[in-house]
Amino acid sequence: VADGDDEQEYIYGLREVILDQSGEAWREIGLDLDGLCTTSANGFPTECVPPGMPRPPTDGEEGIDNTFGDRLFPLVDLTVPGLQQTAQAAQEEGKLPALRLRGWNGENDDPRVEVVITNAIFTVPAADDGSIPEFDIESFVAVDPDSGERLLPDWDGEDYGFFRDTTFFDGDPEQPLIADDNAYVAGGVLVARLPERVTILFPAEEVGVLVRLTDATAFGTFSEDRGVLEDVIVTGRWKTLDLLATAENVGVCRGTDNYRILSGQLDAIADIRSMPGSGGEGVECDAVSLGVQFTGYRMRWGGLTPGPPVRNICEDDGGVPMDGGTGLDAGPGDPDAGAGDPDAGLPSDGG
Repeated sequence: VADGDDEQEYIYGLREVILDQSGEAWREIGLDLDGLCTTSANGFPTECVPPGMPRPPTDGEEGIDNTFGDRLFPLVDLTVPGLQQTAQAAQEEGKLPALRLRGWNGENDDPRVEVVITNAIFTVPAADDGSIPEFDIESFVAVDPDSGERLLPDWDGEDYGFFRDTTFFDGDPEQPLIADDNAYVAGGVLVARLPERVTILFPAEEVGVLVRLTDATAFGTFSEDRGVLEDVIVTGRWKTLDLLATAENVGVCRGTDNYRILSGQLDAIADIRSMPGSGGEGVECDAVSLGVQFTGYRMRWGGLTPGPPVRNICEDDGGVPMDGGTGLDAGPGDPDAGAGDPDAGLPSDGG
């Protein structure tokens, strides 16, 4: 369709993450990434073979590739129990991934929109007059300046998110590092492709998972009133070496039995190539397919703010520099930076 008049900005905080896809749930979360339906009915066609098995795991519905939900998360859950609950609790408190949508005409079809992926360090409820409330920042948490109590979102569509400054180049909100400026809306479904091998942070209260994907797509369906982005799916190929590199962020430490078990299991469940089109007869799989589901809830732009480093639980110092292009190598700086007048904008240099 022709591109119509663009309306206001829409921001959706991604909550209610579904990591535990036990039973048959995993079969409907994701996409057919390799264009093959790997099932017994058609002879298990595949683009590669796992290093430790004669063939990859079976696909889900209509060829959906999601070994993460089928085989990997159950293994992680045994090592780090309660990860889904911890992540959901952090998201409920306003520490969560977010989609910033601009250039949308508000209709069910729009040939070109911009989608930015960032993550909120904290989210605050609107003041009585709808403006950003006064607050102080203590250890990357927004607190009431009078009572000292933590400010938590109401999730009424009026909350203000303050987003990690290093997800934007030089702290400039007009220069996002993870974005698709040629995303689209079709039939009420938003579809965005993500840059190759850009690291995405999925935060939780005490841990954070760094996911570096190739061939990645995010999509979700708008509710009729546009207040909710339903069934948001993030899907892609997660290289096994990148996956092992982030294992210590959830406490799976190198040199331990759990780490050796994880490494060995990855050789058995790898089902896809990290680079699309690089497979062939006898070629080993070097990645696992991933599908993760969220529900997006409307929020508003509050500004940018420094965020904490991603913890390496296996390190004594409680934080480790990370790379990957999203600026996650920035240290914590001054946790009280930017506490003054929130309407003036928070500093992006982290102190």
